[in-house]
Amino acid sequence: MIQYQHALNPEGVITHIGTITREVRSAQRYRCVGCGAQMTAVLGNIKAHHFRHSGDTCSWESYLHKLGKQVIKQRFDGSQTFNVKFYSHNSCPHLAQCGIRKHHSWKRCTPVELRTVNLKESYDTCQLEVTYRGFRADLMLTHSEHPERPPTFLEIAVTHRCDQNKISSGIRIIELDVQSELDLIQEITENIGEFVPQKTNTNPTKHISAIRFYNFKRTYQPSYALDRFLLYVDEGEYKFRIEHGAGSCHEVQFTHEEDSSFEVMVPAEFNQQRKLGGLGIALSIQEGFRIKNCHLCSRYNQCRIVYRSKVVDPSSGRDRIVEKKVLIKAIPEPEIDRWLQARNCAKFNSPVREAEQKVNSFQDFPYIKWRKRGR
Repeated sequence: MIQYQHALNPEGVITHIGTITREVRSAQRYRCVGCGAQMTAVLGNIKAHHFRHSGDTCSWESYLHKLGKQVIKQRFDGSQTFNVKFYSHNSCPHLAQCGIRKHHSWKRCTPVELRTVNLKESYDTCQLEVTYRGFRADLMLTHSEHPERPPTFLEIAVTHRCDQNKISSGIRIIELDVQSELDLIQEITENIGEFVPQKTNTNPTKHISAIRFYNFKRTYQPSYALDRFLLYVDEGEYKFRIEHGAGSCHEVQFTHEEDSSFEVMVPAEFNQQRKLGGLGIALSIQEGFRIKNCHLCSRYNQCRIVYRSKVVDPSSGRDRIVEKKVLIKAIPEPEIDRWLQARNCAKFNSPVREAEQKVNSFQDFPYIKWRKRGR
């Protein structure tokens, strides 16, 4: 005997047996989703809880088909999102030349991507059994304020799949194979079709029923914002600056600033902790650029300089200047120009080893570097 998991409550709402208690059961009547006959909630201690027909069992195919339409409609109507996933091809014209993707592992940008689309962003209405351009839809998604917008069909296939005429119409169709009530609660992810990668394109099983997408746009061009480190010459000295959100990946890695000698670019999402400055300086040092700043000197932590400070003479009460050697790292930033100090220091030593260690720590960080020719 078929053990039905769903029924219609007195308000006509699809109800799962798991939500029924003995108290609720005694106060309400339930009807079959398929034929409308009265049903009883069976809440025994041995068999799994289920709904049972009071009379003859109706067609399982009819039950699943009607249930599928009602469940999908309730999912659409009752949520702020209605996500579906389907495969698309990356149409970026720079895909083969992209330095970030070519030289570093960046999983966000691949030739084929399983895209997630929230259909609630395009549609606000889900209708049952309507006709459009001569084709009958199990469910049709439209937008009440944009009737000109092409709809999307949702088809429930229990024993009969969409015919070729409907598929060839150009109408966007999502077809769900439904063989059990469990198929109605899985996420709507494309798993059958020519666009599905071979390792994913498997035959449907009792656990994973087929979901097909027809006539959807299958190309996309991703665009990611890049942050950029720029090394440039200012009054004969190398300086650098950081540009956050410098532009899209299509622009920034192929169009460079006129005053730049060296640039390092990373996806902005990877620079949340502002690591680009350290990486850019380390790569600049590896490239042979002589950047002078006390912070970049290998002797920085041990370096002592003559520091002049103002103190009050206790005998006279007047200010006087005292000179003493102090660790340079202990001097507050506003009180010393570390660029000027390094430029005039004969002992400045570029931290090549430290730069190499720094760069090695960014092995999993997707970046691309660029150097102006002739520099």
